[in-house]
Amino acid sequence: MDFEKIVKKRRSYKEFKDREVELEKLEKIFKLTTEAPTAFNLQAYTFKVLESEEAIESAVDSAIPENEWIKDADKIILLVGDERIDTNLDTVLEDLLEKDFVDENTATDYKERITGYRDRDNLFKTGWLNRNTMIPATFFMLACENEGLGTCPVRGFSNEKISESLELEDWERPSLIFPIGYPEKDERPHKWRRDGEEIFEVL
Repeated sequence: MDFEKIVKKRRSYKEFKDREVELEKLEKIFKLTTEAPTAFNLQAYTFKVLESEEAIESAVDSAIPENEWIKDADKIILLVGDERIDTNLDTVLEDLLEKDFVDENTATDYKERITGYRDRDNLFKTGWLNRNTMIPATFFMLACENEGLGTCPVRGFSNEKISESLELEDWERPSLIFPIGYPEKDERPHKWRRDGEEIFEVL
C-alpha cells in the first residue's frame, strides 16, 4: 500500500472482530516502527503487548469508564517511555563513530550531555519523553493500517494503576494505550479535516 493511501485510509477503531492478531504481523509492525526518528536516535521506548487475560484486565481496570471498550480488542499495546533516556546511548555512539557521522570529540560531548539527562527534573523528562514517543506512536499506527489492523490511541488511563498491575520498573513511564485488532467495519466515513492549505503559511 502506498503512503498516501495509508494516511488517508487510517481511522481510529473501537470495534473489532473476534479474530486473533498474528505474531508475524506484529513483528513486521514493530520493525517498521523502529524507523521513527527520535532525539539522538536514542529510541528510549518500548511497546508491551498485553495478550493474557490478566494483562488485558490490568489495562481495562486502569482506564477511565469511557474507555472500557478497549477490552474488546484482541490485544492491547502499551507504549512506555524510558525515563533513563540514555539506555541505548553507547550503542548509538558506537554506530555514529563507525559510520563517520561524528568524530571522537563530538561523541564525547554527546555522551556527557545526554548522560546528564537522567538527573534532569520531571518537567524536562515529561517533555522529552512526550516528544520522543509520539513519533514512534504515529509510525506504529500507520504500520498497523498497512497490515489491515485497526487501533486507536488512548490516553485516558491511570499511570499509577497500570504500572502497579503490570509491575513496571520505576523508570518505565506509560504513555499511550493502543487496543489493536481487525476492524469490525473495514471502511468508515472520513471525519472532517482542515484543508491542507489552511495549515501552513510561507513567511
